[in-house]
Amino acid sequence: MISRQPFSLTLPGLVVCCLLGCSREELEDVSTLPSKSDLSHAAMREDLNQYHDAVLNAWAYTVSKGSNQGVDVSKSRDNLLTQITEETSPMQFATILRKFAAALRDGHSEVYIGTLDEPLPYSWPIGFTLVREGVIVANLNWLNDNPGIRLGDRLIKVDGMPIDEFLNRRLEMTSASTADARKVIAVDRVHWSASPSVQLTFVREDKTEIEETFHCYSDRIEYRPTNQPEFCSWKALANKVTYIKIPSFAWNHEAFAAAASDGDRDAAISVAKTEIDMAFSEAENSTGIILDLRNNGGGFELLSSYVAEHLVSGNFTYFELERQDSSLLRSQVGYRDLRSDAFNVRRPEQPRMRQRIRHFGGQQFTGPLVVLINERCFSTTDNLCACLQDLRPKTKFVGRPTNGGTGEPAIVDNLINSGAKIQLCVSRVYSPKGRMIEGTGTKPDLMVEPDRDSLLQGRDLAIEAAMNLLLDW
Repeated sequence: MISRQPFSLTLPGLVVCCLLGCSREELEDVSTLPSKSDLSHAAMREDLNQYHDAVLNAWAYTVSKGSNQGVDVSKSRDNLLTQITEETSPMQFATILRKFAAALRDGHSEVYIGTLDEPLPYSWPIGFTLVREGVIVANLNWLNDNPGIRLGDRLIKVDGMPIDEFLNRRLEMTSASTADARKVIAVDRVHWSASPSVQLTFVREDKTEIEETFHCYSDRIEYRPTNQPEFCSWKALANKVTYIKIPSFAWNHEAFAAAASDGDRDAAISVAKTEIDMAFSEAENSTGIILDLRNNGGGFELLSSYVAEHLVSGNFTYFELERQDSSLLRSQVGYRDLRSDAFNVRRPEQPRMRQRIRHFGGQQFTGPLVVLINERCFSTTDNLCACLQDLRPKTKFVGRPTNGGTGEPAIVDNLINSGAKIQLCVSRVYSPKGRMIEGTGTKPDLMVEPDRDSLLQGRDLAIEAAMNLLLDW
């Protein structure tokens, strides 16, 4: 997993501070904290109440989440307070904190648990994914002495518990901005385990069942691909269609985080920008482009907006941002020196107005564009999709709805007893036409859901659907 660092972008009259997570050193500074064994139930209650107050003070989406998604911050806190007793362990309290973070229905809402024990420290030796038929085996590379489990076998029970019931419990700890994304992410992480062994029950394609007990790894395994040797890739498809895939908008993140100016930050991502130029240059004479953003969890706005510069002409508005004004936020490093007009003012982000960075100076591609999306599209990827949907008429979206999460996530407080750090969105972000992106995201024009057979056969139903759309454009 990438350790991500805070950075800021200086805009005309405004500083937009972005945070993709804290470094390990920042999150593990626990020298002044009490030991885990000293954490009383009264201290736990105090921390949960502090968390609640911080959310009401600094979170940008309290009103909209309450109105649109039924989020009740105080009710969630009250329900979790009843789970804290004299017998509650630090590990159980970490679970309670994560449940509170997830209750906000904000994909950027996270709690870094400080001195508390990790509730899910192990990993099953099998990875899974969600398809139309249910939760299926997607990775067996870590399984030694396979008792006969096959790719595509459907998981139906965990330690005797039906998978739907098990997933419902995991959903309580899973932060996401929409319900669809929450389930997909919960399945991506379903192999994280509280115990060193697990009993799993599968049903095969021929309807027979197999049940086995597996030893777990004593570490977190990420089964979804994380290695990105190149920023983007591209290739020519039939009928002069160009396919461009961008798996992430993060690139050279350590140099980017260490940069002191916009010029230095731009230099850190120059290779990625060159690859974007090359990809769209290949598409210059194409009959259409398929832009694959599936599984792109976000990264740097300087890169996502640079993609938009290849597709939208003029001095366009990429999004509008309105930062929450709160005493808690103004007390944080990076915010305390901002002018008063940096808060509660809705400001357009116009990429071409930025100085000291490289802009695309060529001809925009104005032909048919199909963007492939799914529930793992998030953050700045959500911003790009919203921008293209609003400003580019010849654009269609294919796949599954995006996560729908954006809003300048920041660490806003440290819980006094446990040392846990809480992260949430401190700004409201709107599409160029004024739609709130958080909690809504981008819906596909053509819904395409992955299924078991297509995955096993190596078929990509979304690309097939995109090609058919372009042929009939």
